[in-house]
Amino acid sequence: MATQRITETKNHDEYTVGWVCALTKEQTAATAMLDQKHTDLPKPAKDPNTYTLGSIGGHNIVIACLPEGEIGPHIAATIATWMISTFPMIKLGLMVGIGGGIPPKVRLGDVVVSTPVAQYPGVIQWDIGKAEEGGKFKRTGSLNNPPTPLRTALTKLKTENELYGSKIPKYLEELQQKWPRLAPKYLRTELLQDVLFKADYAHVSEDTIDRDSDDEEEEEESCKSCDRTKIVKRKTRDMQVHYGLIASGSQVIKDASLRKRLKKELDGHVLCVEMEAAGLMNNFPCIVIRGICDYADSHKNKDWQEHAAAVAAAFAKELLEYVQPGDVGGERPVREILSQVLDHTSTIRENTTHTRAKLDRKEDIEILDWLTPINYGPVQSDYFSRRQAETGNWLLQSEDFLYWLATSQQTLFCPGIPGAGKTILTSIVVDFLNSRFEEDSTIGIAYIYCNFRRQNEQKIDDMLASVLKQLIQCQASLPDSVKHLYARHETQRTRPSLDEMLGLLQLVVAMHSRVFVIVDALDECLESSGCRTRFLSELFNLQTSHGLNIFATSRPIPEIMDRFKTSLSIEIRASPDDVVRYLESHMGQLPSFVQRDQQLRKEITTGISKAMDGMFLLAQLYLRLLADKMTLNDIRSAMETFLRQGHELGEDQKDQVLTHAYEQTMERINGQMPGMKILAMRVLSWITCAKRQLTTSELQHALAIKTGKSELDCGDMTCVGDMVSVCAGLVTVDEESGIIRLVHYTTQEYFKRTRDRWFRDAETIITTACVTYLSFTVFETGYCKTNNEFEERLRSNLLYDYTAHYWGYHARKDGTQNQAVVSFLESQVKVEASFQALEADNRYPSDSYYSQWPPKKITGLHLASFFGLSNVADTLLRLEHSPDLKDTHKRRPLWYAAQNGNKDVFELLLLAGADVNTASYDGWTALHIAARGGYLEVIEKLLEVGADINATTSDRRTAIHIAATGGHLKVVEKLLEVGADVNAANYNGMTALLWAATGGYLEVMRKLLEAGADINATAYDRWTVLDMVNHYINPRTMEKLLEAVADDIGDEFSQTAV
Repeated sequence: MATQRITETKNHDEYTVGWVCALTKEQTAATAMLDQKHTDLPKPAKDPNTYTLGSIGGHNIVIACLPEGEIGPHIAATIATWMISTFPMIKLGLMVGIGGGIPPKVRLGDVVVSTPVAQYPGVIQWDIGKAEEGGKFKRTGSLNNPPTPLRTALTKLKTENELYGSKIPKYLEELQQKWPRLAPKYLRTELLQDVLFKADYAHVSEDTIDRDSDDEEEEEESCKSCDRTKIVKRKTRDMQVHYGLIASGSQVIKDASLRKRLKKELDGHVLCVEMEAAGLMNNFPCIVIRGICDYADSHKNKDWQEHAAAVAAAFAKELLEYVQPGDVGGERPVREILSQVLDHTSTIRENTTHTRAKLDRKEDIEILDWLTPINYGPVQSDYFSRRQAETGNWLLQSEDFLYWLATSQQTLFCPGIPGAGKTILTSIVVDFLNSRFEEDSTIGIAYIYCNFRRQNEQKIDDMLASVLKQLIQCQASLPDSVKHLYARHETQRTRPSLDEMLGLLQLVVAMHSRVFVIVDALDECLESSGCRTRFLSELFNLQTSHGLNIFATSRPIPEIMDRFKTSLSIEIRASPDDVVRYLESHMGQLPSFVQRDQQLRKEITTGISKAMDGMFLLAQLYLRLLADKMTLNDIRSAMETFLRQGHELGEDQKDQVLTHAYEQTMERINGQMPGMKILAMRVLSWITCAKRQLTTSELQHALAIKTGKSELDCGDMTCVGDMVSVCAGLVTVDEESGIIRLVHYTTQEYFKRTRDRWFRDAETIITTACVTYLSFTVFETGYCKTNNEFEERLRSNLLYDYTAHYWGYHARKDGTQNQAVVSFLESQVKVEASFQALEADNRYPSDSYYSQWPPKKITGLHLASFFGLSNVADTLLRLEHSPDLKDTHKRRPLWYAAQNGNKDVFELLLLAGADVNTASYDGWTALHIAARGGYLEVIEKLLEVGADINATTSDRRTAIHIAATGGHLKVVEKLLEVGADVNAANYNGMTALLWAATGGYLEVMRKLLEAGADINATAYDRWTVLDMVNHYINPRTMEKLLEAVADDIGDEFSQTAV
């Protein structure tokens, strides 16, 4: 007799038990156990689940199954989350299905029920945790305790089973009567043999020729070819129910050695392994019931799966019969208990329940590196390693810090004078947060160290991308939204827009219960382009919408102070106790007579503590300045000078004290022996004038370059320790990143002010060194033909990347007529090789030919035009270099001059007869590429000499399309002024207005509308401006857009958008 289907239809609120299955066969077994089956109910359109409704005893039950072919913890979590959203009165949870048994206690066909044992909860995630001292791995993931009615029922069931035996056999008999079609597979037959092979014996594959290769579901092989003498001999017994620990993970276990190791690491308590329960941790308090279908070894197959599913479902039915409906009625719904899961039921928090130590799939990491290659981890490690033990505690214990830590949506601003120790304190805060919340994956932590030397990689897009990347990295898998963004841009090799990045950041922040963002040295963040203002605005917007906590440091600059005037604030000054700890631990760098004189050491400690007046950096510099004082009187004289300088200047002139300290340090450097002095000045000039930070190895190569030599000689290499020591404390090495840098921002500021005095010829010297390096004979082989060959070139020639990218910028700043530059540019093969290194972009991991994208047949004039070297270009033209030579991408020198807005070179090339309307292989003219960069002067000159304003690229874009895409308002205005077609569309219908909408460029949209842009124009898939706005722009920007263009687009459009 089959299960009865009742005719009455219940409502969603009448269902109180949620039953989650991973496989269709588990859902079948669950359905077969129902006393009655109910009619289906409607569900929200976005709910992907399929539900089976019914009852057992007095309990109305919702059975939900994972999508066909999908297994794993994040899928289980999604199913459970949608279930408690659609059926809001669910109060009890069951996770019922199959699992792998841990012998010898557990056998095939047994049932394992999750219950706490020893120090372990009922379920533990075996592949999540933290590394501990001695190489141990402490597992930290666990399942919430099930509701009280289930625990109470389980206690009574155990007692009844001991007295009368389990009802599982009874329910299996009923299954045979009600559902005879299921009996052959779901009941125990003689065909099911319980075979356990010895742990050290691996499975032997049988001949697979006759297997059906078209079967979409991969079938495990049987053990027909395995050695039967390797079977473990055991006495037969009946099915048993076991109560204890279940280990859940994100991967299938098919390895007896891993099974054995896991059992040992969990102190012998683990009874079963599976994949789904881990996803329900903290989100769906339930009990986990597993029928055993294999032994989690290489002999794993599917023979027992249906029967195992049936015994697990039968146990679940028996358990529910001991749950009193009245007890269930008194419980709170899971939805209320876990309300944070349902904050945004329309956008389920991706992967918040699937937690691991960090993202570790190679392809996912590559996508994150595409978002931004910047990694602040090594910076954090370097700064924190410089912390003097026990320092900084005053900040962590302060009342304002503790309030900030405990309260969401708070900002703590910490201004401080230069050298006060703000960055080291920031690293202490980051380390404190990481340690405090290391076991809570719902807490997001991201940090940025602004640096005056990294401003080229600290633009608004880079900084937001870094925050996004760090918040994603703690997830177990990459959110689909990130994968989709990458897929959308990969084929075109484009970058995400700022609004795309912001929209994604909002989604990722919403995945966390709390998010902390720490930003050090805001004063070093580029402000000329509005980067700092915009970055802070976006952080504050996230704080308003998602409760972000912000910690920021800066020098006390009025403009920055004003942004934080309503925030919690703690002034950063070097704590006297911290300074004393530092000085006492570094006395070893002073002469030996100081070491022997305890009173003098105390005098030095006291004197420097008074003189430094809140500047930790000053204490370090003063101690260094004492290192070469060889008598008692020399020490005391220097101390008097320190104290006098500090007292003579007011609070607003403290930076002058540092200047005095730097002057004294440079005097010390110049007082060294000639060889040491020369080395110090070369080291300082390279570090100060370099266009990006250098590694120690790169600087070693730079210093070893000899003018006139055609290769590097290892005998010319300088020891890193010597490079640092001759600079008398002005230079330091970040051990983890290998970066060699000036000790502080104020050091760079000092050398910027005094550059003509100390490094007058630095640009000429560095330019010559760079082109000498690029001219080495090793590069006469020219353009590398494969990625491997190219990467080997970079590995073997450590300064090649730097010289290829930046020699031209040094040459441009030098401004002199450098014969070494001209000689390099006359070598075709070396120019081609350097341009390959300049242009190769490996940010797209799927691009196996990234090194072959840069064009060949690049000439010296192409390169001079790219870098804007007008003197050099003039020389090359006089040497009869043709202005119309094309590279293999059909780009001429004029194209490269326009690409970078190099107006002087551009005009030289025009005078030499360059054609303004020739196009590259993809149809881009000089006008197109200048429009992309927003170079108004170049565009005006192009239009003046007859550039075709409506020329189209291969995808039929005009210059105004490209300018609108980049938000270049002045260029758009100029193009409209000279007659650009405002409604021209490319091959997929995109107009300038639609392109501007994808980036949220409000003023550009307004200008286009004023010029007659069609508000109703549609692109591919009939997308309108409104669709573009909705898809690409975050809601806040959309509101501004509607306000900005309301007069132009009319009320009807505005209301529709709202």
